[in-house]
Amino acid sequence: MLPEKGIGKSLVQKLINKAKHCEGLEQINLTVISNNNAAKRLYEAIGFVTYGTEQNALRNGCQYFDENLMVLRLI
Repeated sequence: MLPEKGIGKSLVQKLINKAKHCEGLEQINLTVISNNNAAKRLYEAIGFVTYGTEQNALRNGCQYFDENLMVLRLI
């Protein structure tokens, strides 16, 4: 059985809707591995924008990965 399409987007949108009801919360920040294009497309489709990149943020053995810093303004 194949997973349903859009589950990830739906879950993130539900979390954002809940976050919008948190008093004083102005933005949501997240990080995503720079070469994870599917995740970046999902976040961008919801409205997140990249505001920076942390070079060599993660290490797995001898391999390093950059992370994109993303933000969604709620107000």
